[in-house]
Amino acid sequence: MIPHDFLTLHTAKTVEYLIAVSYLLLFIPFWRFVNARPKPDAAAAAVARPAAATQWFTLPEGLFYHPGHAWLRVEGPDTVAVGVDEFVGKLVGAPSAFRLPRVGAAVVQGEPAWSLVVDGRSIDMLSPVEGTVVAVNDAIAESPSLAHQQPYADGWLLKVRSAKVASSLKQLLTGRLARRWIEDVAERLHGDLTPALGRVSEDGGVLVDGLARVLQPDTWDDVARRFLLTEQRADSAAGAPASQGGHHA
Repeated sequence: MIPHDFLTLHTAKTVEYLIAVSYLLLFIPFWRFVNARPKPDAAAAAVARPAAATQWFTLPEGLFYHPGHAWLRVEGPDTVAVGVDEFVGKLVGAPSAFRLPRVGAAVVQGEPAWSLVVDGRSIDMLSPVEGTVVAVNDAIAESPSLAHQQPYADGWLLKVRSAKVASSLKQLLTGRLARRWIEDVAERLHGDLTPALGRVSEDGGVLVDGLARVLQPDTWDDVARRFLLTEQRADSAAGAPASQGGHHA
């Protein structure tokens, strides 16, 4: 082999080697990119089950939650504070009034105990505890939106004395069970209001207040009763004669 042929062959091998190395260097990031993309099934599951559920609705630790979206905080051996959770405000917006039971009135767990008023429509809510009302939050009468702005703090509604606190707590949700419950609620809400749900989200995927009123302005109170578990009770009351109750507006 003459020197010229040797140099030509050496140069060709060097070029081939550089091409192979360049290919490998480009292939590695491409491979990582391809494998980092979500699989179609995973993407579909993310759409079907809203990942932002825990961001949409806050559930502070240390409270007990009723499936009708009332909360309970133990304040003594036989005394509890009661309020409405954040979901209520996201669903119907800030109430214009609350109709609360008077001090001394009896409340029963799972039975209507107070009403919230929005746009002139009254929605009953269920008590998370059985007992006797020993205090009502007077600040709510002056500023009903407080229950929406600070639902777990100054926006409490009632204080109830009960001889059955322990048994009432067994029927409520807390901790991991409460988080799982609110995720299921968010999934139901997502299913009921999709595809319009995206139109009532602020930047970052945070739901605007009063989404039922925005999406279904004519029947939003029916949507609210369905999620607050008073839908059938409202239907029954519609056919019954009106009765006067001892409520504090």
